[in-house]
Amino acid sequence: MRFFLCKDKSKFTKQQTIESYGEWYFIRDNKVKMWVGPDHIVLYCGYLIEGDMQEVCENFSFKEANGNFFAVKLVSSGLSLATEDSYELALDYFQNHKLFVSDKYGIEITNYLPYMTIKKEDIIRKSVQSDRWEREHSDEECTTYYDHIHIWNPKYDYIQDAKDAFAQEIYTDVDILCDLTTHIQNCMKEHSDIIKEKYPVRYCSLSEGIDSALQGVFFHDDLQMLYDVNPCDSGTQHKKFIKITQDNFPNTHHYTYNIKDNKKECLEHLVDSSCRRQDMIPSFKQLKMQDQMPDIVMYGVNGNEMFVRDFIPHMLILSLKYYDRYTPNMREKLRLDISSKHSMYGSAYSLPQEDNKHSATGFTALVNKFMNVWFGYGNSGHYLNPKTIKKSYEDFEDALLQLSTPKLYTRVITSNMDIMSGSLYNDKRIFHEFMKVENKVLETIAMDAPIQKAILDKYNYNFVTPRNDIVGANYELLYNSSYEATIDHDLEQNI
Repeated sequence: MRFFLCKDKSKFTKQQTIESYGEWYFIRDNKVKMWVGPDHIVLYCGYLIEGDMQEVCENFSFKEANGNFFAVKLVSSGLSLATEDSYELALDYFQNHKLFVSDKYGIEITNYLPYMTIKKEDIIRKSVQSDRWEREHSDEECTTYYDHIHIWNPKYDYIQDAKDAFAQEIYTDVDILCDLTTHIQNCMKEHSDIIKEKYPVRYCSLSEGIDSALQGVFFHDDLQMLYDVNPCDSGTQHKKFIKITQDNFPNTHHYTYNIKDNKKECLEHLVDSSCRRQDMIPSFKQLKMQDQMPDIVMYGVNGNEMFVRDFIPHMLILSLKYYDRYTPNMREKLRLDISSKHSMYGSAYSLPQEDNKHSATGFTALVNKFMNVWFGYGNSGHYLNPKTIKKSYEDFEDALLQLSTPKLYTRVITSNMDIMSGSLYNDKRIFHEFMKVENKVLETIAMDAPIQKAILDKYNYNFVTPRNDIVGANYELLYNSSYEATIDHDLEQNI
């Protein structure tokens, strides 16, 4: 899926097929298609869930489109009075891909960072930071090691989109188990059929969690890839539920990822130096273990966000419900409400070492941590007045909205593995729909994944994993080895 374009033909020194349009020169592999019109061309890769790709290319209306794609529009300077560089870029709403842009050595655009012109004096950092809200679309997450290269940000207004959805409250508790459930199931089925038609070889990343299980039933006969981590915080519980999940599918691959090999695995498998999700390297390794690479790998990202299911968003929703400037009243109501929900699926972020709600990674610890951050010793280290809350209603609302934006894990796979990656949750028709339920639904049953469980029931899938599936482990060396793993290849002449 790789391409590179610039306006200086002399940059191409390898045996590659160089194409041109106006003042532009470019290379592309056979997965990057070219649409040719009377006044512009479009280089693109991916698919649409709705609409016609030829029409979207003609109008370059990708920003409004629903699908999984990147696109570059090139206009010859002799045919247009457009911008000086005569190009436009597009990414789908969920940013399943990365585009890198630089103009230090003349305009350069690519989806493969090692193609860019990079010199040692361009290096300004040896690590890249993650945004605290995991907003890969924030400016903070658009940096690279280099002063002149940034990850292009399409500037979708995710915060406003989430805010607009939460304000609607158009679905009741009855609706979510009837009409809304059916709508989401139908959209997932349609989306999966489009993928099956376009991509013959499909793999699915499968964990013990509900997001990948639900996605997996739509690709039941395709290869499901599972791994366990040794050691990890949830210990034998993790292996137990991985095995139960594996038994639900006929075609699986499983291996054990060893934390002691973190540096070795990073050096061998990390390609994209701008990566912020090195904990996905076990998936990179597993893909390379297969007899052939897939045309697409499905990764179950954004189920948490779409269904507003996780613990912290739920606590923020309850904080909005019970907001009171007199802190003791609010804290008491929060604790009383959440105490009855310790058995809900989203009440913890990972399986504890034992089935014990009081474990360090369990429910009680999460409640105490939330109370401490929002009402006690915060990140600043200053104690808030125990009688009067200093957090505004808008502070809680803003935090909820930040956590309701799409997470961009699929682009970690596309930029590292040079293959398509997608998620059935990455669909504009459904991503914001559950956010439109009545507040009483969000405040009561949302954390227990009612729609996901209802759809799984329709497929006779016996889902038994009791909590979320984040695998807590020590990945520090994966991150600390990233510069060493990528810098030499970045500095090489690769075109």
